[in-house]
Amino acid sequence: MASPNNMRAVSYKPATGLHLVSEEYICREENTPGRAAEYSDAREVQMGSLGDFSTAAIPAGDTVEFSGEINQAIHPVPPILASKPKLLSAAELHQLYAGTSVPAHRYLATLLSTAVNSPAIALDPSKWLAGISEINLSDVVKAWLNTNRNTAYEQLNSIGLDANTSRLTGVLTVKRRSGYAGGPMTAGSREFVVFWADWGSGFQYEGTTSVAVHDFSSLPAAGLEYKVFLPVNVLAHARPGSKGARTVKVRAVLSWNTPPSTSDPCAPVVWGNSLDGVILIPPGINVSSGARSRSKFAPAGCCLRETS
Repeated sequence: MASPNNMRAVSYKPATGLHLVSEEYICREENTPGRAAEYSDAREVQMGSLGDFSTAAIPAGDTVEFSGEINQAIHPVPPILASKPKLLSAAELHQLYAGTSVPAHRYLATLLSTAVNSPAIALDPSKWLAGISEINLSDVVKAWLNTNRNTAYEQLNSIGLDANTSRLTGVLTVKRRSGYAGGPMTAGSREFVVFWADWGSGFQYEGTTSVAVHDFSSLPAAGLEYKVFLPVNVLAHARPGSKGARTVKVRAVLSWNTPPSTSDPCAPVVWGNSLDGVILIPPGINVSSGARSRSKFAPAGCCLRETS
């Protein structure tokens, strides 16, 4: 509170009156770095970063008033960044699964898939297999090429439509404790699921989704289930209420650690499987003329069968 004669009230006792400190005195050399300012009998109260202070610092009967602006330098606390999970190299994966039942054409599947589409790698495999010994590359490649729709490690069990949220969904099971490119402290691997829908002119690519999976020291007997989902514009394909509900064929393809094809719904996968199903899209609600139509959906049913 500013006071006459350019004075500032710092604290006062009702019995003795104001204790005043001159602003001019505060700004003199006594307040320069290295020297302590003398504030006579003015009281100093420690204030917290949020502008609060402990009432215990004020003796009974005293009152503290503040005036002027409080200039406080705010020093932002740097964010604590989590380290990025490590993606294990081929040599590290080879060492991790040495002596286990996980075959080389499983843990090297991503590298083998990359090599097929990269002539440079295929011509000089020693670069991407550096650090790996006691392995017959020819046998590994042969085993990988002869593996088709293997569900020993993961399997897509069901697909459907959550009409309330307009999302295609899938539930997959991870069946084993290891074989997923590392534990929870690593990047692990991903289960990719691509969705296709036949709106009347053949299967159309709707999108790809995925979920991260890892090795675990223990696993329930039935394995671990993961749910994936993909938003779709179901409203655009709903019929008016007068025409009733419609059914739509859908296909989902699961592929471990390698995204499935986005151009061919029948393309083979090495580790994974595919499911065909039929989803029900409830009709839209009839509205009066001039009003914008909308659809309200009930839970959709789904009939499934696994593709051969």
